[in-house]
Amino acid sequence: MDEQDLTQMEQKISSLTMYRVSLIDELRKLSQKKRELRREIKENVNRVKEKRSAVLEQNELINQLEDARKDTLSKINGIKERVREVEKVLREFEREAPRESEKSLTERLKKIEWKLQTEPLTRDEEKQLVEYIKDLEFKLHLWKRAYTTRQELGAFLSEVKSLRDKLDEASKMKKLALLHLKADKEMLRNIAMARAQLWREDKEIGQDMAELKENLKSVDADLFRLRESKRSMLERKRMEEMASMKVKEQVLIEEAKSKAEDKLKKGKSLSWDELKVLFGEDLSK
Repeated sequence: MDEQDLTQMEQKISSLTMYRVSLIDELRKLSQKKRELRREIKENVNRVKEKRSAVLEQNELINQLEDARKDTLSKINGIKERVREVEKVLREFEREAPRESEKSLTERLKKIEWKLQTEPLTRDEEKQLVEYIKDLEFKLHLWKRAYTTRQELGAFLSEVKSLRDKLDEASKMKKLALLHLKADKEMLRNIAMARAQLWREDKEIGQDMAELKENLKSVDADLFRLRESKRSMLERKRMEEMASMKVKEQVLIEEAKSKAEDKLKKGKSLSWDELKVLFGEDLSK
């Protein structure tokens, strides 16, 4: 058997073994990457759920704010109608109400009542004072009604302002909620795109792993074939070497036998080993 053939075969086996190790290492790396991708995909799915929940919450908040806005506008319109009615009544009261203060009217009324009770008066003077008291009481009544109406109007206007402030606040909240909603939808879209990319990478890795496994299977088959061939070559080499050794041994025996016969013919004495060779016994025994 040619030594060069055996050397070449051993080189092939060594090269394939190294290639097999690299395949297994690459397969291990891809398997690790696939596990990491699956973990990332799972996290991605959880993020999608969270963002979808956030989008639903923002939509619900926006609907609530819109309902509150409509309700507030309805209240404002109702109060505005009341304000118009109160302003109309107030104008009538203010047109008839005296320009004096409540204090001035009350003091005048008390003075006249005191005069009516303490001073001697004629019937006409008494009658005149009674009419005067009625007039002052009526004016005081008008003044109080006008004052009460102004208070009522002020309360309505204050409520309108409060409702407008709430409306402004609700508008700001809605604007902010819309911005959050837009951002959440954009993030949801980006997450979905990233997830699709991750699934594509996962599929590609799966295909690469399947290809590597096929290559590994082919390499294992080639290694098995080469190792069997090497075993056969080594067995043939061993058999050839044994046959060569037997031939060499037989040649040595024949030479020793020839020398022993020659000595015997010349009448020389033979050693024990020469006798064994001459009579055909194996020197190895």
